[in-house]
Amino acid sequence: MNRKLKMLAIMLLVSATAFAQDLKIGYTSIDLIVFNMPEMTGINADLSVYQSQLASQVNTKQTEIQNKINEFQTMSQQPNANQLILQERQNEIIKLQDDLQAFSQKAEEAYIAKQNESYQPVYTKVGNAIEEVRKEQSITLVINSRTANGAPIILAADDALDITKAVLDKLGVDLPAAATAAADSTGSGN
Repeated sequence: MNRKLKMLAIMLLVSATAFAQDLKIGYTSIDLIVFNMPEMTGINADLSVYQSQLASQVNTKQTEIQNKINEFQTMSQQPNANQLILQERQNEIIKLQDDLQAFSQKAEEAYIAKQNESYQPVYTKVGNAIEEVRKEQSITLVINSRTANGAPIILAADDALDITKAVLDKLGVDLPAAATAAADSTGSGN
């Protein structure tokens, strides 16, 4: 039994070594590519307009609430103010503030949904280009060099493993000088 276990361990070690020799890993920054795509200018302009429209609606509701607060304060300073009416106005203000908070939350969610919907075709296009480059260069695995919040995943790597330029070339996109400088300071060995 011990001999079979040793043979199995040796076979696994040989298999792992053979697999490791065939493993080729590349990396890129998908966000760097996506946000330098030409269509992002129009998408971001549309999103900016949409965000302005939502903000305008929020501001209108805030103004309405502020007017109600001003009315309430004026009424409450009158010596013969009806307490029942004051209480109704105060409850109305509280309800409007709750409605504003709910509306603001929904507006933020709507903006994020619109942003995701707008960006998705670009991410798909870039993902397809990454897959084509991966196949062309016989790469086994491609990893994103940064997390969603921009923190580096790759701490050190051979620049030859960075496929960003090849993906941009496949997409017909030139990387602006500012983006190139940012890519060079990724902490990934560049």
